[in-house]
Amino acid sequence: MKPLLIIIFTCITSMSVFAQREPGRRFDMEKFEAAKIAFLSQRLDITPEQATEFWPIYNLFDKKRKEIHTDLRKVMHQKDENISSEKATELINKKFELQQKLLDSEKDFTQEISEILNPVQVFKLGEIEREFLRHLYRSTRERGKRGPDMP
Repeated sequence: MKPLLIIIFTCITSMSVFAQREPGRRFDMEKFEAAKIAFLSQRLDITPEQATEFWPIYNLFDKKRKEIHTDLRKVMHQKDENISSEKATELINKKFELQQKLLDSEKDFTQEISEILNPVQVFKLGEIEREFLRHLYRSTRERGKRGPDMP
């Protein structure tokens, strides 16, 4: 087995381990990120050469995307029932500004990775990211149904 495939297999099989945290234990972000890298690399069929260029760019984009989503959540979850028209207009404009920033960031990222990945890989990336999250959610939910003492 190729070294990259061994790493991917190991990370994917450990995906269930990081999702099974014990009560009181914090979420293990390192294991999550390793599983995500393995999942995306395997599903996109990223070569080792592509990986060395792709992952630093992806990680920077993902960090920016998370920051923008955090800002969007702050805007969208204002807890003021008696909000003024002016404040509501300001929040609406801020929401659109952040959504545009997110779109611009995604366009820049897509253009940059198009020099590394082939068009099919670039096209599939977003869906494979969502597939990873669905897989994680399903496996966590199923483990919860079996109970903490069940394998």
